[in-house]
Amino acid sequence: MPEKKKLNKNIIAMLIILALMAAANITAVLSTPAADFYMRYIFAPVSDIISAVTGILPFSLGEILIALGIILLIAAPIILIIGAVKKKKKLLSGFGIFFGWVLIYIIVTETLNCFVLYRTTEFSPKYHNSAGAAGFTLGQLNELCEEVILNANELSEQVSRDENGDMIVPDNLDEIAERAMNILGEEYTELEGLYPKHKRINGAVMTSFDLQGVYFPFTLEANYNRALSPARVPCTVMHELSHLKGFIREDEAGFIAYRACLEAEEPEVRYSGYLSGMNYLLSACRRAFPSGEYERLCSLISPQVFKDNTFVSEEYMEYIRQKAVIPTEKTQAVSAKAIDVTLKVGGIPDGGQSYGRMVDLMLEYRYYIEDVNAQ
Repeated sequence: MPEKKKLNKNIIAMLIILALMAAANITAVLSTPAADFYMRYIFAPVSDIISAVTGILPFSLGEILIALGIILLIAAPIILIIGAVKKKKKLLSGFGIFFGWVLIYIIVTETLNCFVLYRTTEFSPKYHNSAGAAGFTLGQLNELCEEVILNANELSEQVSRDENGDMIVPDNLDEIAERAMNILGEEYTELEGLYPKHKRINGAVMTSFDLQGVYFPFTLEANYNRALSPARVPCTVMHELSHLKGFIREDEAGFIAYRACLEAEEPEVRYSGYLSGMNYLLSACRRAFPSGEYERLCSLISPQVFKDNTFVSEEYMEYIRQKAVIPTEKTQAVSAKAIDVTLKVGGIPDGGQSYGRMVDLMLEYRYYIEDVNAQ
């Protein structure tokens, strides 16, 4: 009898929490101001506290939780079979309660740290007053792409490099990131505040799934692929840190990271920002221009920038391909699909393609905000 009461209490508690999460999602969908209030006055301070605590740990807690989750999924069928065969009711009910609370934890953290935030006011109308609503010309796209490429070329000659010619990531990147994000916070107020240390996580897994960085809503940590090309590290760190302030949309986080990098004094960080911006702009130019014009833009990129602008080293990528149990092409396709579905469920209609909207924000800032401020 006591066991049944315990089971009932857990089920009732789970149902109450599920109802609250459903109410939170519905409220956010129906009321953008409510989502904005949540982002600024609830999520941001709570995120600061939790990320400060998890940031103390020298390892990624989220990475460990995911590994434990995989072990749990593998062990679940075995536990259920043993419990059924040996008629261990306590084992089955106990495991069911435990598994149920794990699912509740995932639903709560995904709802409060992701899905509600997808319903906030978009970046452009919020901060730029929809300055670029009239659209941009192909000439502006071409001009900005050239500008960013030339800046990247120039900075490639200024950054510190090791004996292999790879860029050296500043040792105090955490301090640089916090300073740069707070400078940007003078324009975009939600970015002001404290930032935790970023975490490096398993390069083999991240590379197999084609991931440069990842934000863990379960632990509010900013993580990046430890095998990532050094020139991409600073901007990736800025991107993931922006999620901790509630900027959950990928195009907005990408734009914030780009702008934050350019606020830094260190050439290595500015270089990383320009590389990120260049890649997005070139992708847009490939779709917008005839092949000849796209090739002309690519011809402006210096050999050093080409060398630095890699996901991971060729040697490491080849190592991953050889060791992979599942072909990397398949894992990367699964990763891309998972991101696309998650974004669409969160309320981003174009899913993974929304990353490309970062170019709109770059153009908007360059031609409608920066030019006006310069006048």
